Order: sequence, then structure tokens, then C-alpha cells
Amino acid sequence: MDLLIRNGKIVDGTGTPPREADIGILGGKIVAVGRNLAAASARELLDASGLVLAPGFIDVHSHDDLYLLLRPECREKVLQGVTTEIVGNCGLSVGPVLADHRECLLGMLGVLCPGADLGELIVEGGISRYLELLEESRPTLNVATLVGHSTVRMSVMGMEQRAPTTTELRRMGQMVARAMEEGALGMSTGLIYPPGNYAGTQELVELARVVGLYGGVYATHMRSEADSEMQALGEALSIGERAGVPVQISHHKVAGRRNWGKSSQTLALMEEARGRGLRVACDQYPYEAGMTFLAAILPPGMASQGPQELSRKLRATLWRKDLEARLQEEEGWENLVKGAGFEGIVISICRKPHYLGKTVAEIAAEEGRSAFEVIFDLLAEEGSGSMAIFFMMCEEDILRILESPWTMIGSDGMPSLGLGRVHPRMSGTFPRILSRYVGEMGVLSLEEAVRKMTSLPALTFGLREKGLIKEGMDADLVLLDPARVKDRATYQEPNLPPEGIRLVVVNGQITVREGKLTGARPGKVIRRAS
Repeated sequence: MDLLIRNGKIVDGTGTPPREADIGILGGKIVAVGRNLAAASARELLDASGLVLAPGFIDVHSHDDLYLLLRPECREKVLQGVTTEIVGNCGLSVGPVLADHRECLLGMLGVLCPGADLGELIVEGGISRYLELLEESRPTLNVATLVGHSTVRMSVMGMEQRAPTTTELRRMGQMVARAMEEGALGMSTGLIYPPGNYAGTQELVELARVVGLYGGVYATHMRSEADSEMQALGEALSIGERAGVPVQISHHKVAGRRNWGKSSQTLALMEEARGRGLRVACDQYPYEAGMTFLAAILPPGMASQGPQELSRKLRATLWRKDLEARLQEEEGWENLVKGAGFEGIVISICRKPHYLGKTVAEIAAEEGRSAFEVIFDLLAEEGSGSMAIFFMMCEEDILRILESPWTMIGSDGMPSLGLGRVHPRMSGTFPRILSRYVGEMGVLSLEEAVRKMTSLPALTFGLREKGLIKEGMDADLVLLDPARVKDRATYQEPNLPPEGIRLVVVNGQITVREGKLTGARPGKVIRRAS
């Protein structure tokens, strides 16, 4: 064998109790699991006594699309024990790219990797071209992608705020079909962001039907995760039922203080849909704050004429006054200002280093200006280049969602090339589940937490050879010390690596040993199985 790991406590991904066993690996596959391997020989022998051996973790909600092309080692994820991740979330994917609206797409994709020069990364072509670039980059971990609805819509319609014509909708459907044929696992939406939030329900149903024909998944960042969440969830479930496609609720949460506790209602609604026969699941990151670009605070339609026109308008006094009034008074859309408050919005990425890590309220007080002036000036100067962390959730809802048997783990991490302070979820999500919610709080058993990170994602997204410790499966493994595993990333120091992850194996090769990258880059691009 290539590698033989002996005496480990096996948590195999099924949710069943741990057992002691040896694991033999050959040619990137698990070829033996049991207690009868004493006579076996291997090029490398490891003793795992006192340690837990689990399938490699699957990050079902990643935004490392461009980061993987620039930093294929993706140390932030691999050091956590992540061996597979799914990109193309929240409606944005790196493809398909058409010449007509390439510049428009460049502006949107910039949020996926602040500081990157996208000119050479965003090339014309379909999802297949992006997957080819990924393979050329030789990533350390395995990668699969969804096709983004916003990307498809921009490629056909730019940023126009209207319903598509019959011809445009047919063209979008053809692009989704081609993406599925080229290997996408499904389609994602980002319905609080333009141009995704310009789409009506029927448009989404028609495109989701195409996804369903190929056995894919409809993964949605819903129109609301706050005041209108029940309506938004109802729409998502309706799309799944009308289109005949499984539904994945992205980064499920209940945002805004006045909505706290409503997770009992959202989970009940999903359970009712499952009772009707709809396959529906969700993913979650275990933090009380999220992160997105600052421009997400704007009402729908504000960016429909492009970033340059938005910047011009934001410099006009009367337009600012009107916008301020809308942000203070309007309902019926995802108003992040009302949901978090200025004291709950922390600037994480911008070109003003003295702003980083400070709330909008703090910056306004220091400069003797209104909080709205601070935000409008940043948006006028930097557009989608500025990002913020929004504190909007409570622990009660986090726990209730986490305990649901249909909840998976997704980091929703936003990378950057050393700019600003990203959210600690980029480096800490998976160890945090094991340390805080298994070890400290006992909310989940170890075997249930591992199931949420491995076999459940593999089943949901059709990753047939991932997610289990079983003979014939891919040799993606994590060896961890359950007494020492801990996330260290904080909002102040978000890039600190975790502790207690002793070994990570991807496709049979050791990629992490004692918390250090080995330099091996054996990751593969996963295409949807036909």
C-alpha cells in the first residue's frame, strides 16, 4: 500500500458511533478498512492511536473561485481539514463569459478576490474553460462548481432591470444547459444582489427546470434572510417543486434582531416541504456575523446602470438625501442597514487602512460626519471593492439550525490577497464546529458533526466517491486530535490557522502534516456525473 494508518478511532461519515480500525490506501483510494491489516506493508506507516480519523471535510459553500487560480494551495481551507469545496455560489461563477458583457462581469467578480488582477483570469468561454484553468493551477484540494444565475443573466442582459424577452430567456436556458453538460453540479442564485434580484420567480423556475433535467441542485441565496425571510423561503421551495429540482438553502440564518427566534418557523417550513417529497437541505456557518460587499446595503435597482453611474449619483447631494430616506424608511427588501445598525457594520476591506476593523458608527464619530456620509463616500470611491462584516444573528438560531439533521457546513469564506480583514470563517469554520459545538457545548455528537461535513454534502451534491471512509472511496481523510482541535481565527486576527488538525490526505497524498502544508497538490476538478 501507499499509506497505512493504524489504530485510529474511525468516524466514518455515516453518523454511526466511532470504532477502532486500520485504513489502507493505494492509488488514491481506500482499499482496506478493518482490524486485520497487521500483516500489510506500506510505503508509509502512521500510528493514529488516540486520534480521530474522519473523511475529508466538504465545504459546500465556498467563494474561492478565483483564489484557487492565484493561490492553488488554498492553505486557509486545507489546514482546516477541507479536502473538497464547491464554488460558484450566490449567483456568481467564473463562467460562462461572453464578450458582450465581459466588463460588467469583471466588476462583479472582483468581490470574490479583492486585490486580484482579473484581466487574465476572466477568459471567454463556458464553465469548461474555467474548469480547465483550475486543472492547470493544480489545486491542493478537490473543486466542483455551480453555474451562477447572475453570471448567466449578465452575459445575456448585462445589468438591465427588467424581465428577459422570450429569446433572452431561451438563451439563458441554453447557457445553463451547456454549463450542466460541462460539469456544473447545479445553479446558484444571489437574490439580494443585482442583477439576480431583478429576476422574477418564473425566470428562476424556467432555468431551474433545465438544472433538474440534468439531475442538478438549485442552491439559493434567497431574496431575504431577515424581515421577509418566510416569503423568500416559500419562493425557493416553490421553485424547487415547480421545477422538479432539489433545493439547497445557502448559509441559512435569521438576520436582524426583530427576527431572532424565527428559525423554528423556517425549519418547520422546510420539513413540510420534505414531507411533500421535495429534497431540501441547507448549509450554515457558525458565526453571529456575515460578510459581503458594502454595496449590498443599496435598494434593488440602484446599480442597474453600472458602477460608474452609481458612483456619479452617490456624489449628488439630493440623490444622497433620497437614498438616506429610503434606507431609513423602506421595507420589503433586504435592508442590511436596518438589520445590523451602524454599530454592527464593520469595514473589512477598503483602500483606507485606518477604517479597517472599525464600525461605521465609530468612523462617523471620529470624523464628525453622519454614518450615511461615511458609507456613501466609500461606495462612491470604491464601489463593490469595499466590503463589510455585518453582525445580525443570534446564538439561539445558530444552535437550532445546526441541530437540524439536514444542515451542512459551509464557510461562505471570502478570500483576499492580503487586503483588509476578512471574516474568520475563511480560516476557522470547520474546527469551530468541532471545538465549540461538539467539544464545549455538546450540541452535536462528534459523529453527527462529521456527517454534516462529509456524507451529507456528498449525497446532496452527487459527489459519489466522497464523504465516507469505506473501501473503494477516494482517500480524502482528516486525522485530528479531538481534545486539541480548535479554531484560532478571530475578527481581529482572521487568518490564524487552527490547532489539532494532525494530518490531511487528499486523493491518497498527505497535504498537511502537523499543521503544516507539505507542498503536495493532488486535488482534482470534479465534474457532475452523468
